[in-house]
Amino acid sequence: MMKVMIVDDNAIVRAGLRAVLSRVESVTDVFEAEDAFEALEATATELPDIVLLDISMPGRSGLDILPELVDRMSVIMLTSLKDSQLIRRALDAGARGYLVHGQLGVNEVAGAIETCQHGGLVLGREAADVILRSSDDDRPSPLRRHVTDREAEILDLAADGMSNMQIASRLFLSERTVKNYLNSAYPKINVHNRAEAVSAWLGRGPGR
Repeated sequence: MMKVMIVDDNAIVRAGLRAVLSRVESVTDVFEAEDAFEALEATATELPDIVLLDISMPGRSGLDILPELVDRMSVIMLTSLKDSQLIRRALDAGARGYLVHGQLGVNEVAGAIETCQHGGLVLGREAADVILRSSDDDRPSPLRRHVTDREAEILDLAADGMSNMQIASRLFLSERTVKNYLNSAYPKINVHNRAEAVSAWLGRGPGR
């Protein structure tokens, strides 16, 4: 059972998130703060397990106070900002996730909270793209041009050793959807199964 704090200067956003969290079985208490000052005061007294933290707020931003929170609780950035530099700054500062408004329903929020609770990293599509672009610089695959961006994204994660279930959780997809993307990619890179795909993607085996 978890206590969650919402930190956002928009009352409508807070109300919407509270409504969503009220339907997440594992969440027992929900607290709110409308700016960084309130957030720091409230987290000291309420001791939430997870903080959903906006970036752009009056006074100090969410990024400003993030280092003061991450040692005591898990923080998921939940914002409308998609800038890659902000995403990188948040993750480098210790945020356990980065999600963008408008893409989250009850299942997605519940999955994000559960993943965060168990020490996982929660990435929306924009944040995942930033991470994958960084890894692309270190491990470019010549096969990338033969598949769609989403197929490449999933192949990157598979090549990192993640299972279909883990990939589904990371990208907020169903396991069936992940499998469908992989099956669609196989003929494009001239492989027949997951093991061959990973080997080819890493440049260690035959591929297209």
